[in-house]
Amino acid sequence: MRDNNNSNFIEGKQLYLREVRVSDVSENYYRWMNDPDVIQYMESRFAPQSTEKIQAYVRRESENSYSVFMAIIDKASDRHIGNIKIHRIDQYHRHAEVSIVIGQKECWGKGYGTEAISLIVDFAFNTLNLHKLSANIYANNAGSVKAFKKAGFSEEGLKIKHRFYKGDYIDEVLLGIARQRN
Repeated sequence: MRDNNNSNFIEGKQLYLREVRVSDVSENYYRWMNDPDVIQYMESRFAPQSTEKIQAYVRRESENSYSVFMAIIDKASDRHIGNIKIHRIDQYHRHAEVSIVIGQKECWGKGYGTEAISLIVDFAFNTLNLHKLSANIYANNAGSVKAFKKAGFSEEGLKIKHRFYKGDYIDEVLLGIARQRN
């Protein structure tokens, strides 16, 4: 059931975003956070994730005034399929970073990531009054780079051999989007 009364409820065409809750930490969520395919580009991949650790993380994020942590919900099934986060919010300079995970692998490549990113960009610019968003992505994470670019982000730079991944150093792509004034 949708929680339309939530102050941070954002509706799109095929999904909606709402705040992540401890009750979202289900067996499904636990599986995502321990699935090597899902977490291969996440820093959490270095340690097994228990349900308790994931719940503690959700609690911390809900109390963190420098981030907005949202569940990505498929409208057709009302199913939690991933998360998106605005973090490292700097109110003075009015910028922040965006991170996303689509945990349900059958939802990969279907536009959910692009739509979630577009919704969170609109929220960041029009509700939080931010000026700029950035995303730092492993260069070989082609799906994520593509989703951010389709949502309007541009490549702003490249950190050469910046991330250690599967025994080798790989590049990190720096993407950004600035608010357009009308």
